[in-house]
Amino acid sequence: MDIVRQKQVREWTLLGLVATMALVANLPRAALESIGIEQGLLMAMLGLMVVFALFLYVRFFFFLIYFLLAIGANLPEQWAASLGISQTPMLIALIAMVALSVLNYTAKALPTGLEPKKRKENPEATQMLVDAIDKRNLSYFKTLLTMDFDVDLPSPDGMTPLMKAAQKGEFKMVQMLIRRGASALIEGPSGRASDVALKGNFPKVAEFLTRVETVHAAEAEKHQSKQPEAAPAIA
Repeated sequence: MDIVRQKQVREWTLLGLVATMALVANLPRAALESIGIEQGLLMAMLGLMVVFALFLYVRFFFFLIYFLLAIGANLPEQWAASLGISQTPMLIALIAMVALSVLNYTAKALPTGLEPKKRKENPEATQMLVDAIDKRNLSYFKTLLTMDFDVDLPSPDGMTPLMKAAQKGEFKMVQMLIRRGASALIEGPSGRASDVALKGNFPKVAEFLTRVETVHAAEAEKHQSKQPEAAPAIA
């Protein structure tokens, strides 16, 4: 099983657990009591599971859970009573999710020392990304980009995925890699990615990468100017 399949299995397993617990928690109270299940405890576990999902997979599944909780918390009282749904735990879980999402966003946006660390190198994922570029498999390419790894890791031939995409003239892939954080300033055996695109006769890609280089260079210079100067050596 490749790393993409493993990631998908984890996500669907988590979604399945949340969906199952939500379904069981919303059964009539009498039915739950007959099999010895405490509804309040089950709802608390569901809330914890939602919070767990929030910090791991804040994408489609988070939106889906958000949507379901919002519907459950805002059902008319008569409907909720007839279905045996307790709206209070759902409302609490929804409020908690909103508060935690704001906290999570704030922690990433403010310089508190909790900023995202540099992505780890993953040679296997990088090779799979390069293979997707070579095969022009955009769908699989998009899936790989959802994973957390360093997209600037060069292949054994010294070329980064951005250079490979530029070499193939894959403009969409180049744009997606740039949005993902790939650097246009890295130089390989044939120069930067813009040079590779130019040699491959892809002027549109080369022009785009040249503009990106200017932006990246300005950002690097700005970041460098913010670094504290080294203390002078004591003789």
